[in-house]
Amino acid sequence: MELLNDNILVTELQDDLFVNGTAVVYDQDSPYMFCAVLGLSEDAKQYFTNDDILVIKRYAKEEYLPGQYFISLKDVRGKMSKEAYSKMCQLD
Repeated sequence: MELLNDNILVTELQDDLFVNGTAVVYDQDSPYMFCAVLGLSEDAKQYFTNDDILVIKRYAKEEYLPGQYFISLKDVRGKMSKEAYSKMCQLD
């Protein structure tokens, strides 16, 4: 599928994280969510790759298929590499 405008197709990551050695349990009610990129519009490719993990505003997602969501470029709050995200999922 070709994504148009500034749309991004993502899936939510539901891992428990460790921040400064403290466990942060996955919370489906958190205002933010971590997402793996499934697809990018041409506009979004200026800022992101399929290897980025995005932090988005949870309420801004629109379900496309079960577990897959459309989001807009303007709703992305941050990005990180898969490697950085993996490190957050492991207690050092």
